[in-house]
Amino acid sequence: MKRWEIVRAAILNDIEAGTFEDGRLPGDLVLAERFGVNRHTVRSAIKVLECEGVLRVQHGVGTFIADDFALNGEPRITYELIGQNKPVRREILCINETSVERDIAKHLEIAPAALVTEVRSVSFISDSPLAIGSTYFPVDRVPDFAVAFEGVGSFAAALKRCGIADYERKWTRITARRPTPQEAQRLRISSSSPVLFETNIDVIPDGLPIKYSSRVIRSDRYEYLLEHNK
Repeated sequence: MKRWEIVRAAILNDIEAGTFEDGRLPGDLVLAERFGVNRHTVRSAIKVLECEGVLRVQHGVGTFIADDFALNGEPRITYELIGQNKPVRREILCINETSVERDIAKHLEIAPAALVTEVRSVSFISDSPLAIGSTYFPVDRVPDFAVAFEGVGSFAAALKRCGIADYERKWTRITARRPTPQEAQRLRISSSSPVLFETNIDVIPDGLPIKYSSRVIRSDRYEYLLEHNK
């Protein structure tokens, strides 16, 4: 077994054991000293875990457990890039408080006029866009989310800062459609190219929704895997 594979396995064990309580990994030097390897080996392990959808690296901020990987709900949906071995980065376009359309309010079980914190983002591999999305958190259930999100760059870590550590995926819906002109321009694809449209809801133990997300994804770059525990 290669050294980076040993480090990868050790990081996975730490994640499963809940070692990284804030969802953020220590720096490369700390991990290198812990595992008795050099920084290059640590970075190789992290790069593979990022490609596998386990970790998310935000340059200049840190390395975080990917939001979907941290969820406990089953079945769990994961995705991987097709034919690529490069890390994915997420760029935050804006964070603001707003009201939402009636359909989203219904999914979040809030009044149509109720405020949510909206996070808009775009994901890239190298300089190529992969997905654009919006995530909504009800202000009355997740207060000060924008402040909590600052400096961590992870939804799971920000929710924990807001006092919400226990939540799970209620459902994920994936459909296929044609992109709007704006979506095609943002994803740099033809308006005739099909995209995947994913929506999902996360809930706390009493069943109240605390997060609604929607993403438009380039279908030529993603492969979904639906896993069921026996």
